[in-house]
Parts: sequence; structure tokens; C-alpha cells
Amino acid sequence: MKTKLFLIGIFCFVASVSNAQTDTNQQTFNFEKKGNGSPVVLFESGLGETLEGWKTIQDSVSKITTTVSYDRIGLGKSSPTEEPRTLENFVTELNSLLKNENIEGPFILVGHSLGGFIIRKFQNTYPEKVFGLIMVDPSHESLFERIFDSKPKEQADMMRNGLKGFYANQPIAIQNEFKELSAAEKEMKTILLPKDLPITILASYQTPPPPFSPEDIEIKKELFNDWITRAPQAKLIITTESGHYIHYSEPQLVIDAIMEMVDNVKD
Repeated sequence: MKTKLFLIGIFCFVASVSNAQTDTNQQTFNFEKKGNGSPVVLFESGLGETLEGWKTIQDSVSKITTTVSYDRIGLGKSSPTEEPRTLENFVTELNSLLKNENIEGPFILVGHSLGGFIIRKFQNTYPEKVFGLIMVDPSHESLFERIFDSKPKEQADMMRNGLKGFYANQPIAIQNEFKELSAAEKEMKTILLPKDLPITILASYQTPPPPFSPEDIEIKKELFNDWITRAPQAKLIITTESGHYIHYSEPQLVIDAIMEMVDNVKD
């Protein structure tokens, strides 16, 4: 289980509560909207994950502003789909949900793992709607490539095949998201972090389980530090107390990062 989690990563009073399903172009989204005020904090889950993973954090943040979490099309209680799970489709579908529900933003986008790719793509597509990005142990477009290239070929092939084998046994919706991961990594190499936007990156540098090694974490550190060099306004928060799912094991760390950005945006 620990190996699986590391692999995925490489890549009070509430005034208003809405937990509903909405139809958008014959697609049914399961979503939860809680709280009031601006900016709107929108949560984007990792590969194969649903809105349930954000519950603790959303409950806290919704005390001070509007929050939205949702199941992507194909996952959870949202409708199934035959459409490829590309970044383009993720972003188009999310924008349709927001328009259909008259949720106008501005947005602080919070994305875990693959959700980091999705919020970066959304910001790149609709920059005028986004006031900040918070990435929770996000996928990095070069991490798998760099780790595999650092290994002997036999070991790298074993790791690749292990990853493919794991996802081949998952529900079809999760398989479909995984199928597009390589294409997503390639696309994200063309989308740099913006230099004029508040960005917070929460990174797990916990020692990984075999077959990974401490050297793999050093590669991750190098890549994340390169992000900060290229976007010097970005803030990097490091933990070794959590694995890939920081928002599960250290929710307050994520809550504090969101609260800080909300306060800064309001100021």
C-alpha cells in the first residue's frame, strides 16, 4: 500500500450548504458547495479519488468562505463517461459544472497529486478566474521519467510494469484516468508555473518504501526546488510526517495553507 501511494504521487456555523447532483450537457456531477463569501476554494482530487477525501478540510475552510468539492465525471457518484480522461476534458467539464451552478469565483484551486495537473491546466486556460494555487504533494511532469532513468533498465522496467499491473486491476474509471497520465505529463511540460500568482506547494519528503530509495526523494526535491526557482513567489511547505496523502494525515497543515492564502487574497 505504501508503494502504491508513493507511485500515485509521482505523478461552527455554515451559512450555506449544498450537496447535490447537477446535469451539464447530459453529464451528472456529484458536488458539495459549503459556506459563503469570496474567494471560492475549489478542491480537485488525485487520480481515482472522490470529494470524500476533502471533507475534513472543506468543513473547516467553509467557515470563512465558499468551498466546492466534486467527483470528476467517471468517478464516485458522478456519471460514467466514454470520453478520454484528458486534461482538456477535465478542465472543460469542470468549467461546465461551475457555469451551470453559477459559481463564478474568483477561485483558489486546491489540487492533490493528479489534481495538481488539473488545477494548473485550469489556471492556464482561464487565468482571469484564478487568484491562487495550492498543490498538495502534486504530480510533477518529470518525476517518473527522472526516477526511471536513474535506475538500471531491469529495475526500471519492473517498476513500470508494476505500476501498469496495479492499475490494470482497478475499476475502469480509474484505469481510464491512468491511461492518460503519460499524455498529461507531456502536456504539463509546456505549462510553466505562473510567476504572477500566489502558489503554495505542500511536499512530502518522507522516505519511500522499496523498490524506491532515498535517492528518488532527492530527485523529487530537485524538481520541486526548480519550481520555486522558476516561480520565486511560490511557497514550499515540506513535511516528512506524511506520505503522499498529506490532506489525510496532516489536514491542519493544508487548512492553514488555505486559510493563509484566503486571508492574503482578501487583503
